[in-house]
Amino acid sequence: MVPPGEGRHVANVEFLARSSDTPRFNLSVITIQPGSKGPGEHAHAAEDDSFYILEGELTFTVDGDKVVAGPGTFVLVPPGVPHSFGNRGDAVVQLVNVHAPSGFDLRLEAG
Repeated sequence: MVPPGEGRHVANVEFLARSSDTPRFNLSVITIQPGSKGPGEHAHAAEDDSFYILEGELTFTVDGDKVVAGPGTFVLVPPGVPHSFGNRGDAVVQLVNVHAPSGFDLRLEAG
């Protein structure tokens, strides 16, 4: 159990399930400020990367297709698919992110 706000914070990411908890997935809540460009285009060779938007709007580019995702939108990016995202709006974005299998937290902490 992780009480609210007591996950492992790495920059704007709060990890609730880390690689040390389970090898199957990482679960985090990510907060993205307005105007944030986010990560450049990238792909995960062996991980599903999924996003569930809680508030705000995040602009995704997935395999060349651009989509604006608002609250309640789920985006799944399979392994090997190029993607990027950013907050082009004027409101904070908060989302739930799941990487499966785990390992994302280790990369971010090493970063």
